[in-house]
Amino acid sequence: MSQTMKALVLRGGRAAIERRPVPAACPGEVVIRTTAASLCSADAACVSGKFPTPDGTVLGHEAVGVVHEVGALVSGFSVGQRVTVASTTPCGQCTDCQRGFSGHCGGTAWGGYTFGVSRDGSLAEYFAVPFARHNLVPIPDGVTDAAALCVPDTLSSGSTGPEAARFPLGGTVVVFGQGHIGLAATMTARALGAGLVVTVKARPGGEALAKTVGAHYALNLAKHDIEAEIRQLTAGAGADCAVEASGVVESFPRAVAVTRLGGVIAVLSSYSGPDDASLAIPLAQWGWGIGDKTILSTFQRSGSERLGRLLRLIENGRIDPTPLLTQRYAFDDVERALDHITAREPGHIKPLITF
Repeated sequence: MSQTMKALVLRGGRAAIERRPVPAACPGEVVIRTTAASLCSADAACVSGKFPTPDGTVLGHEAVGVVHEVGALVSGFSVGQRVTVASTTPCGQCTDCQRGFSGHCGGTAWGGYTFGVSRDGSLAEYFAVPFARHNLVPIPDGVTDAAALCVPDTLSSGSTGPEAARFPLGGTVVVFGQGHIGLAATMTARALGAGLVVTVKARPGGEALAKTVGAHYALNLAKHDIEAEIRQLTAGAGADCAVEASGVVESFPRAVAVTRLGGVIAVLSSYSGPDDASLAIPLAQWGWGIGDKTILSTFQRSGSERLGRLLRLIENGRIDPTPLLTQRYAFDDVERALDHITAREPGHIKPLITF
């Protein structure tokens, strides 16, 4: 076997394919031979410098493959086994991990998100998984690589908001934003027992896809008075849960406004702005401070046990994430895939990159 591999590497503010040494499995690690991968706006943020990524880092945080090498201190995996790993790879041992906030591993916001940021990622022919016993999970035989590829980031992140909100069975869920995370929130809200799912976008388009994955109504800010529409759909009560997955600061007060008294606003977005930036809470819709509305600031729930549950939903036909894979590329064409994601081309949700 060749001792080098192709990898998408950050160099001088751009990404390019290079030859790199095939990684060896350190104690606690498993090396994966990649069979399929994807990427998203976070990879573009690494290239642009929004994430402080060192020059020479292999990019990527979404991949599936087969076990190539098992390091010392790792059991339960064998060479040739199909596996995947969450985009967030916490240690599972530090204080924040033990408190249940593994996304902030090491006491740092986003601390569990290391692939392609502070360690070499998965947009390569081979990649190493840290803390493999905690982060790596076998893929069931009945789940395709394409479907499993939606689990590491899209489903792991998008499902966190609805799951954390614990809305009532048959309740109403409104999802702001219909990128890959918002679409995943839409499909998992339906799977978790929402009786009415409403999606909200800035502009028309994508209604068919939203409805395919679970939305009953697809609204947009250009055509609809969102608060009035949701009041009408809920007989004046408002939503039991609003999931804010757009990343747009102005969407946060809208999410508060459409949520009923005693409801939950689950924030999946990472907002950007200066250090003194803030989010507005509309006091009247907040109930003047006594509306019993809960705001949950959520980051991806990860770990192999949870990944296994998400794969089970796919295996047993409860959800099908493959409609989100809207474009296909060979790995040799991965730079073009990144360009398309960076440009936010309409209709482009998730690329499927094959090796």
